[in-house]
Amino acid sequence: MQELLFFGLFLAALAIGWFLGRREAIKVGFMLQPHGSALDRQYFIGLNHLLNEQPDEAIETFIRALEVNPETVETHIAIGKLFCQRGDVERAIKVHQNLLARPNLTREQGDRVQFELARDYLAVGLHNRAQRLLEELIDAKSPLRAEALADLVRIYERERDWANAVEVGRRLVKERPGFSVTLAHYHCELAESALRRAETQQARRHLQEALSAHRSSPRAMIMLAELEQGQGNAAEVARWLRQLAQHDGDLVPQVLPLARRCADNGELDLNAYLDDVIRNTQPAQVETVLARADQYQRENGVSDASRYVVASLQQQPSLRGLLYLIDLHSGLVGSRGKDNLLILRQVVEGLLQDKHYFRCQACGFSGRRLHWQCPTCHGWSTIRPLKPGPVPAGKPEHI
Repeated sequence: MQELLFFGLFLAALAIGWFLGRREAIKVGFMLQPHGSALDRQYFIGLNHLLNEQPDEAIETFIRALEVNPETVETHIAIGKLFCQRGDVERAIKVHQNLLARPNLTREQGDRVQFELARDYLAVGLHNRAQRLLEELIDAKSPLRAEALADLVRIYERERDWANAVEVGRRLVKERPGFSVTLAHYHCELAESALRRAETQQARRHLQEALSAHRSSPRAMIMLAELEQGQGNAAEVARWLRQLAQHDGDLVPQVLPLARRCADNGELDLNAYLDDVIRNTQPAQVETVLARADQYQRENGVSDASRYVVASLQQQPSLRGLLYLIDLHSGLVGSRGKDNLLILRQVVEGLLQDKHYFRCQACGFSGRRLHWQCPTCHGWSTIRPLKPGPVPAGKPEHI
């Protein structure tokens, strides 16, 4: 079916290009015999190849038949893109190289062909060739400059050349302000490299630049909190934890160990912190709710913690909440009741075994841990924690 669609689009593009090319050629006097020419014979040969199930030979024949002139350039570009989408990148490169060699292209057409050729090279991993073509488009201030910058920064990202990715990203963010989210991650990658080299001050500078690029970058805030924890700056840890709660409470579960240590140092009121997060991120993440239940148990005993979790489960059913409740009551029942709770616990653990807690909002990838860059679609900050919520009657859905 896909092959039929490809050839249908291919033939339509060729027919339009042939008509325009013939009209232009007749108009300027290149074709003295508009009917029965060699061009017609090439098309009949191409159709014969198609009927004989020889698609490659048919395509080559049609390309030879379609004359390149200013009115058929778009058709040739479309043909090359179809080849690339089909996976036949070598043929796409051939089409676009042939076009680029034509002296009668307008600047706009030349830029389009050069851009498509660069993407062909990217598709087969020829990054150096693609980079050269993209840099030429950028330096010439082509109308395709933003697209060229986006592809160039993608090359540096694939090569994990974060310094050059930042340099190009700063230029791209002027064209596309939304790119600031990705630019902040590039700075964070540089910070991680600095931390591996034990260059704390350099890492802190990169993280501050990340926040300059995207002031609500949760990754930069989490990394700064961890960095200051390593330096023993409890007050700074608390400051970045509060910033994270203000900008992205759904990610607070990622820093709960830090928050507990900070509370032990007296720099953070953990109860008030968790209450603010739960109140401002409805529905709150299960881990945050259970962390608050831990505080109830520590300060007021099991009964208060149990009532808090039960009230939460009534609003937001959760297998992890149920597991917590089972553990909470296992020490309060007799041996027979404890055995029953143990059986129930094993059942709940089995249900939780294959559950995913994070999902990419762009492509649907899901996993059990947070990725700053989606492993499937390579989007940055597209993976988010799955949020619990009210469950319609008769349709239980737990995470």
